[in-house]
Amino acid sequence: MTRATRILFCISLCLAPQQLLAWGQTGHRAIGDIAEANMRPDALKKARALLDGHDLAYASTWADEIRSDPKRYSHTFNWHYTTWQDEDERFHSADETKDTGFLLTQVDKQLAILKNSKAPKAERAEALRFVVHLVGDAHQPLHVGGGNDRGGNTCRVTWFGRATNLHSVWDGEIIEGNGLSYTELAAFVSQGRTAAEIAAAKRGDMRSWAQESRKLRSEIYPPEVQAPSTPVTYLTYCREPVAAEAMPKLGYEYSYRFLPVVQDRIYVAGIRLARLLDEAL
Repeated sequence: MTRATRILFCISLCLAPQQLLAWGQTGHRAIGDIAEANMRPDALKKARALLDGHDLAYASTWADEIRSDPKRYSHTFNWHYTTWQDEDERFHSADETKDTGFLLTQVDKQLAILKNSKAPKAERAEALRFVVHLVGDAHQPLHVGGGNDRGGNTCRVTWFGRATNLHSVWDGEIIEGNGLSYTELAAFVSQGRTAAEIAAAKRGDMRSWAQESRKLRSEIYPPEVQAPSTPVTYLTYCREPVAAEAMPKLGYEYSYRFLPVVQDRIYVAGIRLARLLDEAL
């Protein structure tokens, strides 16, 4: 990669919309850090070897960074989410399509590559990077979307007075509002956890963990704003166009309510990632 290419790459990352970065860099790196603290030493050693000495926190954001290279990686863009509608109680990865997202399908496929000790190192390393990231994505409730608002991306809200969307609030705004580094976040959410809690978090599979996100999703949409001066057709804040006075105003109260949820999702994602990697390596 030439110096000019590196500069353009860095600029493109800085300009990338927040909606592309589930949990943001801080959240994904914290998940990787938690996973490393809970993996078997031999599995961690193998993971580091595949990553040429880098840690899981370093690898955790790669799957978002490659969005800057659509020529090679555009086929992976719909791996970051899935659609599980409210009325569908059962769900299988076979239900996923290019339109609904391939999140669960791809976690399975990438784990299979990672488990294949005869596969080329480069392929296994790439699979590892995807697994670290996609497991984190599955624990962000809006990455298991309902199929009608692009995972909250079309839901216009204000965050401390600034116009944004609900997906961005969950990807990074709630986390970044605390001003923690990823290592601080990982340490804070891990404090006081008992062996029983850790064992409970490890139970289940990707479907049951996605089901948790689906159930949480219904709780995080703020109520409609009643704005009599606004035309009735503007009152649904997840549809265009949305008048400014019809956007729910989110801030301290919303953050206080959902910060513990965000922290718990990041923690259990790290614990579960550790389990999956222990089994695969």
